[in-house]
Amino acid sequence: MKRVWIVGVLIAAILTAEAVAITTGTSAENWKQQYRINNSIPVYYIGKGVADYFAKAVGLKEFKSMHSRHILVVDGGYVKSNHKVKALLKKEILSGIPVIIVNGSTDVVKNLFEGQFCPEVVAGQSPDGKQVGEETVYGYVTYPIGNKAMLTKVFISTDPSFEAIREAYTWASSSIPPNAGTITIEATPYWDQIYQLDYTTGNSWEPYGRLNVRTLYYRLYNDNSGTYDWYDIHVRQQSVPGEELWSSGWKTADMYTWIDADYYQSNYFLSDYSPTTTSGATTVSVSIGVSAGEGGAQVSASHSWSYTISDVVVHDQSDYSQELAKWWHDVNEGKAVGSDTYQIEPGATIRVSNGDPMDWREHYGVRYGKYTIYCGGHTPLRVGWNSGYNLYFLP
Repeated sequence: MKRVWIVGVLIAAILTAEAVAITTGTSAENWKQQYRINNSIPVYYIGKGVADYFAKAVGLKEFKSMHSRHILVVDGGYVKSNHKVKALLKKEILSGIPVIIVNGSTDVVKNLFEGQFCPEVVAGQSPDGKQVGEETVYGYVTYPIGNKAMLTKVFISTDPSFEAIREAYTWASSSIPPNAGTITIEATPYWDQIYQLDYTTGNSWEPYGRLNVRTLYYRLYNDNSGTYDWYDIHVRQQSVPGEELWSSGWKTADMYTWIDADYYQSNYFLSDYSPTTTSGATTVSVSIGVSAGEGGAQVSASHSWSYTISDVVVHDQSDYSQELAKWWHDVNEGKAVGSDTYQIEPGATIRVSNGDPMDWREHYGVRYGKYTIYCGGHTPLRVGWNSGYNLYFLP
């Protein structure tokens, strides 16, 4: 089983609490008028109440006669023990149809077939100290992209509001496989994207901000090695502060990222990572990959990109002796970067034994600060940053 974990230190095992039901704070009639998704792509659904999410949706009683281009939405609690529905989910996923699971047991889509990419939220903490529970919405799609590779995309939200359904539909709409094109057979080493994880806290952290993660995973092909496989991890970690979303005054203060290569498997190896510590730079270049003759690599293959760090200092806290890639992005809250949406893009290369699964630990964190003016007793008036809020998915 291929798996990537988004984790926190407070609970080192998978949370077992049931997912929170999707609810709204308005009457049923007002909700239908104000919030239903005006979907342009056909939506088929299984389960009671799912139709209320969409302006146009067709319930499935017999699993046939579906439009060739569609999205399937399933109530997780309704189908938890229904083997016929599980068989349909497997068929839909393997046919390139985006599947969205809502309510109840969102793990219904997981482990349906061998080698399935299966990221999960293990634990976390919101800025106000509350525990982050299991997924409330889970999306899945997979389709071929070349003569060897399949691309699998997963969407996860822990937001218990209706907004998670809307975001899942947007994700599914953009994830419908493109029309098949000409397949080029490569003879030289190359990186090909095989997985994508999309995670969001939605509006559940109001008024502090929103954490979005879009991590891209690449595998090295034509590596000429029968001993090892290599994976590149391209993190796209985004903070949308409360000041931007709700004019709440909360700004992005710090962002944290960990990739712990050998947390589960002692023989997993951190081959490369980037960036390293910076100061006074406006952009940072990331270059990761393998070089022939290093760490068992038979070929050289690099993977590069860059991102802006104006008014941001990158602190490299990585440690090869622990097979750990670790970054702290220190954001200047007093500048525009603290008030606006900001994205960081660190990356790492992990070496595993030939045929071993993706099985490592990832941590994503953000801290928000608020500019306050306070005075107590005989203390002179002071102006400063109140930024003592907890980190998310961070040990």
